[in-house]
Amino acid sequence: MMNDKQESKKKKPAPTETPVHTIRGGAVAASIWRRQSPAGYVYFDFSLTRSWQSLSSGSTGNSKNFFAMNQQDLVQVIQQASQWISEHEQNTNARETLAA
Repeated sequence: MMNDKQESKKKKPAPTETPVHTIRGGAVAASIWRRQSPAGYVYFDFSLTRSWQSLSSGSTGNSKNFFAMNQQDLVQVIQQASQWISEHEQNTNARETLAA
C-alpha cells in the first residue's frame, strides 16, 4: 500500500514523440526531432541508435552504443542528419520571420 507521498513521486508517462525524419545507414539510424525552446524558437536535433539482432535467439533491438566497425555508417548518417537539419532550420526560421 502506497502513501500519498509515494504516489506524488510517480512520474506521469511523457507523451510519445515521433521523429520528424529518420536517416539510416547500415545498422545506424539518426532520428531527427523537432524541438521548441521556452522562448518559442524552433530547432532540430538528432539522436543515434544502432539496430542489432541476436544470432542465438533471433531477438532484435536498438542500442545507443557503437562498435569501431560502425564508423563509416556513423559518419555518413551524422553528415546526412546535419545537412537535413541545416536545410530545414533555414526553411522553418524563414517562414517564421515572414509570418511575424
